[in-house]
Amino acid sequence: TKLTNVIFLPSIQIDDPDVEVITRDERVDVYVDLRTLETREDDLALRADISAVYIYDKSRRAVIKIVKLPVQVKSYPLTFHLRNGTLIINLQRL
Repeated sequence: TKLTNVIFLPSIQIDDPDVEVITRDERVDVYVDLRTLETREDDLALRADISAVYIYDKSRRAVIKIVKLPVQVKSYPLTFHLRNGTLIINLQRL
């Protein structure tokens, strides 16, 4: 069978059980479970673009996780802290 007029869509990300994203009126809060990595807050570097957050471990020189966001956000300001192995990231919505 010949396929015509086929539209290929980008792959859909499967829900990550280690990530929870909460959207509010003016901000987005992201919770990432990092307990299995035993990392320190000082070792983390984060960057955001309009649709994702990139979590980098400086001591391992590796990207830990890329979190796709359900809404658009500003890349700055981005704040984060690590509490009991959970990384809490706060972003502003566009």
